[in-house]
Amino acid sequence: MKAFLPNTLLWRRLALAAVVTLLALSVYFLNGVALFYFDTAGYLKQGYSILQSLGVGRESLDIAGQVAGEASSSDHTVIASRSAAYGLLVAVFNYLGVLDGAVVLNLCLIWLSTLITARQLVHDGNGGRRAFNVAAAGMIAASGAALPFYVALLMPDILAPILILMLATLCTSAQRMGRIDLLLSVGLAVIAIVTHPSHLVMAALILPAGLLLSPAMAGRRLWLSLALAVLLVGVGVAERLAFSLVVERLQQKQALYLPFLTARLIDDGPALTYLHAHCPDATITTCKLYDALSESSHPERLDAPNILFATSPELGSYKHLSESDQQAVAGQQFEFIFSVIKAAPFSTFAALAGNVATQLRYYRIDMTIPRSGRLEGLRSDYGPIISQLREGRLVTANRSWMEPLAYVHGAIYILSGMVLMLFLLLGGLPPANRALTVLVFYGILVNALVCGGVSEPAYRYGARVMFLLPMLAAMLWAAQRIQGRIKEGDWASAPSASNHSYSARSDAPARKK
Repeated sequence: MKAFLPNTLLWRRLALAAVVTLLALSVYFLNGVALFYFDTAGYLKQGYSILQSLGVGRESLDIAGQVAGEASSSDHTVIASRSAAYGLLVAVFNYLGVLDGAVVLNLCLIWLSTLITARQLVHDGNGGRRAFNVAAAGMIAASGAALPFYVALLMPDILAPILILMLATLCTSAQRMGRIDLLLSVGLAVIAIVTHPSHLVMAALILPAGLLLSPAMAGRRLWLSLALAVLLVGVGVAERLAFSLVVERLQQKQALYLPFLTARLIDDGPALTYLHAHCPDATITTCKLYDALSESSHPERLDAPNILFATSPELGSYKHLSESDQQAVAGQQFEFIFSVIKAAPFSTFAALAGNVATQLRYYRIDMTIPRSGRLEGLRSDYGPIISQLREGRLVTANRSWMEPLAYVHGAIYILSGMVLMLFLLLGGLPPANRALTVLVFYGILVNALVCGGVSEPAYRYGARVMFLLPMLAAMLWAAQRIQGRIKEGDWASAPSASNHSYSARSDAPARKK
């Protein structure tokens, strides 16, 4: 019988992996194709532009590039607010004819990050099978929430929870992690950071708090935590600098960061009040944007997304400026924001706090499902570049199923948040696991600050990280049960397939006992 036991355990593990895979891909299977967001087309266009600059498949890309660039052939700027790395990634999948392969990559990345964290939660020198079960519990719990929607979505949003999970794991367990786990977790964090500029800002805000909570702060390996922090933030900064250099040298264009903060504070009110009081003023370039905003009285004209992206006469403003004026407004953004804060500090920070609070309440998955007819509009703008984007079965006019689903997800997040708070308040968690839980909560708060406070409170930004609550609650519960069994000696004599994955030295203490 013992000869057959490892195979039995292997088949059980394969069956569990199959269950996790089916649940995590459930939305993809229900929809029939990958989900897309309107900015997915922008990433594809940016990625194709990079491929053309590198001379890859130029003949087959030229037609798509001409169609997509026909309306903006005089454009001398490239939007740097999108990640070149993610744009290149989806463009390569699209170029190879397997765009939906990005969904499989999403699943692999989130599953790997969950498994790495689980190995640190069950750190007893012999946790291969046990960590696998803990990770599976987390993935199954998250699949009851928003996880499957983000696995199926062709956007870098799935990398935000991966970033939070990996930074929390590195900050609390780097000093005891094995070399392979350490390299994988650093690699995943780097991938997450370079796939969106907002992830770089999140990393810069999470790492200082992580270092303060890190057990390494009280030990001799503080240098390791500091080196990791410098490495991760440094790689993100280097990617931004490299992107600007490539745009200038290869594409002979200028990298343009959209004035998100300016638009956000105009929408909130303090910046609009400041402009009303100081314009016209030749020294304040943003007054040109104020003039454009004054050309229409449409109530939605002052919404931050409309300020930045709308082009119609009723809603557009920033896009109505000349290219040089757009660059000037964007270039003056931080100087202008500091002036607004100095003039109205209380109302500015009150608006920021209100946006963060609003963002924390936004957890619905509505924005991951494109509206019916959206694809036709994108095709007219981007042409053959987006030929592999398709509307699936969930993209219909009837969206009534979203309301009850929102109640279900809300209940899951409230209950799992309460479970995590009980873990923290009642004790029993190892110090590293306690610190990791605090950092995950903090990461969700940072996500709300960066996305809701700087960009726009939106369901998509909230739901992409909220599934970390049920995931972590299930993982901690499973880890606590396993640790309890280990203390009781239930596992001491049980043969395990994972025993073959560890050295004899790791098994030696158990044999001696």
